[in-house]
Amino acid sequence: MAQVNQDSRPYSFKVRERFFTFFRKSFDIFDEATDQKIYQATRVFFSFTPTLLIKDMAGVVIAKLKSNYFFQNRWKINMGENLVGEIEFPIIRFCGIKFTVHLAGDIYEASDIVGWNFTARNTQGVIGFTLDRKFFRIRDTYKVTVFQPMDPIFGLACALAIDSKFYRDK
Repeated sequence: MAQVNQDSRPYSFKVRERFFTFFRKSFDIFDEATDQKIYQATRVFFSFTPTLLIKDMAGVVIAKLKSNYFFQNRWKINMGENLVGEIEFPIIRFCGIKFTVHLAGDIYEASDIVGWNFTARNTQGVIGFTLDRKFFRIRDTYKVTVFQPMDPIFGLACALAIDSKFYRDK
């Protein structure tokens, strides 16, 4: 897992879609402070439902995201065999993107009219993570900033679920 400073500074990732991949979307994930590649995320090719794996550089699966089949509106986050959270999107979308994240007994909500920038806040108004999608790029590029006490992997998993749900064909 990503090492988070003990002080209250947030942890930031740069998520960049791989340019040459066949049949499945995949991402390289960098520590924004050092610009060092620390994770890879790939969509599972032969899967009945959309599934993403976040792996460390040794190829060990850190987290798995799996969607329900029909509406793809509920994504489950597993670490090992343990279900650690869910991301829920509305079934019907009128304008913009809205989602709810259930993690460790807390609920975070975020929305954006154009679907480029999100700030997920819990019911007390505390920011869990932000997602900033970069404009005018050939490949999808995001900055994901995760604030304590949320685990950085959870914020990263949410960003990848948003991409898989709304930007997979773009």
